[in-house]
Amino acid sequence: MCGIIGQYDKQIDTDAFVFKRDLLEHRGPDSSGLFVSDDKKVALGHRRLSIIDLSDRARQPMKMGDYVIVYNGEVYNFNELRKNLPAEYLSSSDTEVILRAYIKYGTEVFAMLDGMFALCIYDQKNKQLVLARDRYGIKPLYYSQDDDNFFFASELKCFNQKKINKKSLEKFTYQYYVYGNETILAGVNKLPSASFAIYDLENKILDIKEYWRPEFSSKHQGDVEGVKKELHDVLSDSIKQSLISDVPLGVFLSSGIDSSLITAITKEQVDKVDTFTIGFDFSSFDESKQAGEIAEILGTNHHRVVLNKQEVLDEIPNILDSFDEPFGDSSAIPTYFLTKFAKEKVTVCLSGDGADELFGGYPIYYLPKANNLYRRLPFKNLIEKGVFVLPSSAGKMSLDYKLKRFVYAAKHPFTKAHFYYRIMHNQGILKDDFAGLIKDDFSEYFELVKDEEVLNQLLYVDQKTVMEGDYLVKVDRMSMKNSLEVRVPFLNNQVIDFANSLDPKLKINKNHTKFILKKLLEDYLPKELIYRKKQGFSFPIAAWLRYELKDFILETLSTENIINTNFLNQTKVEKMINDHLSGKRDYNRELWALMSLVRYFNKNNIEI
Repeated sequence: MCGIIGQYDKQIDTDAFVFKRDLLEHRGPDSSGLFVSDDKKVALGHRRLSIIDLSDRARQPMKMGDYVIVYNGEVYNFNELRKNLPAEYLSSSDTEVILRAYIKYGTEVFAMLDGMFALCIYDQKNKQLVLARDRYGIKPLYYSQDDDNFFFASELKCFNQKKINKKSLEKFTYQYYVYGNETILAGVNKLPSASFAIYDLENKILDIKEYWRPEFSSKHQGDVEGVKKELHDVLSDSIKQSLISDVPLGVFLSSGIDSSLITAITKEQVDKVDTFTIGFDFSSFDESKQAGEIAEILGTNHHRVVLNKQEVLDEIPNILDSFDEPFGDSSAIPTYFLTKFAKEKVTVCLSGDGADELFGGYPIYYLPKANNLYRRLPFKNLIEKGVFVLPSSAGKMSLDYKLKRFVYAAKHPFTKAHFYYRIMHNQGILKDDFAGLIKDDFSEYFELVKDEEVLNQLLYVDQKTVMEGDYLVKVDRMSMKNSLEVRVPFLNNQVIDFANSLDPKLKINKNHTKFILKKLLEDYLPKELIYRKKQGFSFPIAAWLRYELKDFILETLSTENIINTNFLNQTKVEKMINDHLSGKRDYNRELWALMSLVRYFNKNNIEI
């Protein structure tokens, strides 16, 4: 895992470029590399976290004839590709294989790669910079361009732009992350997932092309036992590939379905499996004991640490700043501590991320049917008024919270409801000049899959929005903050393709989400552990914001700071703060997101 950076300009300022490269040191603390073209117009930089082939032979930028590559990620099928590319190899790295494959196949190679990657190849022969990202953008890649300059990097901190993107600002206030291919900064974009881009150095033109899009079918249906066996084989192959490493490797283990299944199948392939979980000294949010039960049954070498409240609270400012962009998901807190703890013993960990969005893991997927029923009810206005006067609870995903989210969303058709179910209380946060710039739905994503089954529509939209823009970003930034590589076997190509070939009834069956995953897990764990209530991965942030973090809220969202942004509605924000502190309403998600936004805006001197 690494950090990459590159630039085309009339004359590269090498010192400034190296400074920006080393802002990514946390992504690659083991070594650094630099390439500058003979004409001083192209520079490529690399920070390396050594995982495969630890020798200097695998260092980057890697040059081969007219081609130079910088690459962040892991391509798990590189040994298979290598068999079709006979040569005298200089290293045993996947980097060299990717470069040789590009030389042979050109841009067709990107559809062949199985894994997570963000890369750039300087093609001197064709005078091009060629960039690419994996199917779901697991690894980040940002870029900017103007008439004479093209620049890319793994993180936003490397960019000079300081002007806010108003459209992205509004997206953030709706969903608390910036979905789509824009960023919070005007003039800086994300390279779309499953895409490659060619920057023509002579004509200064950037051309972006998609190389993959999911294809849904119901090829697998009915025969639960047969499908279960095939799923096991697919996951087993994916995990086997994901275990390739020249450094110590472990597995994140919560009490959930996804991590338990990854752990169980990993244990079939490796005698000693190190598993990691964190616990908290506040029991209602602590699932580490349940994880310990699962570890004992599966026979792993389990590592558990219990965090006290104060050490968590002390790290919160650092966690907020680690994203280098506004990020409103407070589950980043436990993710940070889990990756920090695991890094003490390993350099790579497997994670269960992606399973919910591929196999139907959220109760939200029941909502289209519930929405239809709700919209037929009389007196909906009275129901809504009644729900919103319910007292707020500080508990995790409390009943009042779920009811409020549902009635807020359910009055809309399911495509809009899916958008609204994930937001609350955003109206009026922005001043009028900064509102109304976007459609208040995910219509552009639904349009691409409008002919698919409803469940597959919802899964696709979640993959392109919350998974790519929130969950994968969270894991990448928190793990890289601690120089830990996290691999996601559920998002390897063969698992993705298999999940998309399932009859929706094998994903959600009656009252069971992730039905086929649970059926497979029955081969490893007692049913009472599988079918217990989903805990999730969170902290009591609502209560903390009322008490322990009260001063932090009031300082971060002070009147001065709110006014200084020049885009927030001071009256609305202050009312939200007062209502939350008094217990009248639960605004924990909104306030956490606003703290992230305001802190980012003021610390980085962002301009309107």
